[in-house]
Amino acid sequence: MSITSIYNLLDEITADYTETTFVVNPQEITVIGGEKDVRINKGYGRSEERVILSDKSRFWLKLQWKVLSEADQNTIFDFFHDPKKGCGIGRSWYFTPPEQHLAAGHDLTCRFDCQLGSFLQNYKIYGIASLTLAILGKKSAV
Repeated sequence: MSITSIYNLLDEITADYTETTFVVNPQEITVIGGEKDVRINKGYGRSEERVILSDKSRFWLKLQWKVLSEADQNTIFDFFHDPKKGCGIGRSWYFTPPEQHLAAGHDLTCRFDCQLGSFLQNYKIYGIASLTLAILGKKSAV
């Protein structure tokens, strides 16, 4: 079996906040990153000790909006700052990536993995240069 999607590698995880899904689709997904939790200790004579701390993969997305309506800006602001929803980087929620993403059509359990920074381009037209989401897992089938 070959791995063709992030979704195939994720465990089912129930989000902290499940009442609504994060529904502001990004205009661009600038980075889809992944890593394994491995440490390499280098010694003398080119020797190495490799320590695999976990065989699970960690993934993240960097989302971008060049033009964002005031309503969508407020939705993102609310998801980030509401203590019941994102509570900054503290709580998880569901996000369904748009069609161009490898996990399109699937609900992912995510949390913010950055500070929120938006800019006002023009009267009531906003933008977000980069918003990083840590992908914690996929929504439970139950």
